[in-house]
Amino acid sequence: MRLLKNNISLVYPETLYLCASSNEDMTDGEIADMGLRLAGEVINYIQEWIPGNGLGRLSFIGHSLGGLIIRASLPYLEDYASKMHLFMTLSTPHLGYMYHNSKIVDAGMWFLKKWKGSKCLTELSMTDAPKLEDTYLYKLSKSKGLNWFKHVALLSSF
Repeated sequence: MRLLKNNISLVYPETLYLCASSNEDMTDGEIADMGLRLAGEVINYIQEWIPGNGLGRLSFIGHSLGGLIIRASLPYLEDYASKMHLFMTLSTPHLGYMYHNSKIVDAGMWFLKKWKGSKCLTELSMTDAPKLEDTYLYKLSKSKGLNWFKHVALLSSF
C-alpha cells in the first residue's frame, strides 16, 4: 500500500496521506473492533493535521482484510459523510470465504480458526452465527457508509 501511496503522491503532491497502523499485528480479533480502531486513527489524524474546516475530500484504499476494516469504520465516520470521495478495495473478500472449492483452503481455515482462535477468520467464513442473516459480514453489507462515496471501485483478481 505504501508503494501505491508513493505513486499517487507523485500525481497529487499536495495531498495528505494516512497509512493506517492501528490494526497492525492485531488482525485476529473481530472486524468491528478493527473498524473502531481505524475510525479513531482517522479522526485523530484529521484533527491533528487538518485544521478547522480544511478537509476537502476523504478517500480510502484498502487491500484484502483492510477493505472490510474500512467498511467497518464508516459508521463511526458519519461526521465526514459529505467529504467521502473514493472507496477502493483490492482483493477484499466482501463476500467472505464461504464459497470456494479448495480442500487446502478449507483445511487451512479450520486449522487457523482452531489453533489461533481467530474471530476474524470465523467472521470471514461466515460461521460466527447459526443463521447467515446474523453473521457479521451480512450485517456489514447492510450498514451505512458506502453510499456516501462519489466513487466506489471493488477490484479483484477472480
